[in-house]
Amino acid sequence: MSLEAVRDFLLDFKDTVTAGSGVYLIPRGANRQTLNYLGLTKRNLEEILLGLTVLDYCKGPKVDRDMPGEIWEFGKNVKGEDIYIKLKVADVKGKNIAKCISFHIAKYELKYPYQ
Repeated sequence: MSLEAVRDFLLDFKDTVTAGSGVYLIPRGANRQTLNYLGLTKRNLEEILLGLTVLDYCKGPKVDRDMPGEIWEFGKNVKGEDIYIKLKVADVKGKNIAKCISFHIAKYELKYPYQ
């Protein structure tokens, strides 16, 4: 994936977050457990996601197998833990929603093509 495409996705994602709707964190056990383990709030999560750069990019876009749209994968070291992050900007009834599908401790080594 080109650096420009990653940057464009991040700009779109961040614009969607700051447009007032914030981030919708998919309520999965691993996501909640990681936030609790690291002592993070939803506001902390949003700050981390808004701080992502192209250097944090891992993979994507991939077709979302469950819903229309594309998924992008990133990683970030948070409080000494490598965190796997899966993001999407979804169109819900004509409105863009910033979704965080995964935010949990990485199960595998993350690869960063732009680092």
